[in-house]
Amino acid sequence: MKQLFVIFLLVTLTACSQRYVVSDDPNYPYNLPPVGSTIVLKKTVSVPAGEVRVFLQGGVLMNKSEFDRYKANCSFELRKLDDIPRDIEPDSFIVTEVQRTMEQVVKQLGPEQGFVKVGFDIGGKPMVTRGYHLWLGSDRQPDVMRMTCRGSFDDLNRADPPSLGEVRYSLGEFAELVMPI
Repeated sequence: MKQLFVIFLLVTLTACSQRYVVSDDPNYPYNLPPVGSTIVLKKTVSVPAGEVRVFLQGGVLMNKSEFDRYKANCSFELRKLDDIPRDIEPDSFIVTEVQRTMEQVVKQLGPEQGFVKVGFDIGGKPMVTRGYHLWLGSDRQPDVMRMTCRGSFDDLNRADPPSLGEVRYSLGEFAELVMPI
């Protein structure tokens, strides 16, 4: 009986454990870069005054009004807002934590629908972006907080996080994602 309980416990616990890489295919959208990965920034990235993020999409540096939300993208994020432009210098950033994220855009009701229908399904599905935060650590640049990568903006049932291939494409020549061996 004790042996049966141990086997049951082992199977139950391993079934509940989260595995970061679930497929060897770099285009599979549910692979996550594991803790201990490195983001190697190869070129200086400038964060505009009054912003804490700068976006990379298709290997091109963009601000938030320029990038296409319907395509995979990544952003470097700083800890503190400042009214002067700042640079993130080339460096190696260690991924210290990986966190899944989903952002939903709230549907705004028109005046003809009024508040009576608030909370009721009025047709349509929520639009979301799925992705993950890669929390970064660097002794040289502690103000660099994380890199967030998002998949395409889509209906709830079709939105996927970005694949590792899409992340690498978004970073282009600016940065490289290096997985631990």
